Amino acid sequence: MAGRGDGGGRRGSGADIVWSIIGTFLAGVLAWGLIGWALDRWLGTTFLVAIGIVVGAAGAFYLIIKRYGGG
Repeated sequence: MAGRGDGGGRRGSGADIVWSIIGTFLAGVLAWGLIGWALDRWLGTTFLVAIGIVVGAAGAFYLIIKRYGGG
C-alpha cells in the first residue's frame, strides 16, 4: 500500500537469503546440465553435460554475487 513505509526494498531474513542462494545455484546447475545432457544425446557426445553443469554453476555464482554481493 502506498504510504505504509514498510521497507518494500528490504532483503529479507537470513534464512530467506540462504534458500534463495541455494535455489539459484541448483536451478542454474540443473537447467544447464539438462541442456548439456540433451545436446549430448542429440549430437552423440559425452562431454557437454559436464560443460553445462560448469556453465550453470558459473552463471548462478555470478547472479548470486550480483544480487547479494556487498557492492
